[in-house]
Amino acid sequence: MKLFGYEEGNEGQTQPMRLSEASILTNPAELRAIARVLAELADEMESHDFGHVHLADRLTGLGDDVDLIVVKAN
Repeated sequence: MKLFGYEEGNEGQTQPMRLSEASILTNPAELRAIARVLAELADEMESHDFGHVHLADRLTGLGDDVDLIVVKAN
């Protein structure tokens, strides 16, 4: 697993940077919802045509300024 991300407020950043650590500031209900979607994505990822999915497309209420993207590793 590898983590990538963009620095908040750095609109000039054209590519994500590799992260050594990431933190999720959330509450139990949101974390359970994220966990459910991640489990569903693990099943979907087993198909050959899976590319990537934005959690914001699967979950409402995560906030407009946050996006967690799941990408299948080669």
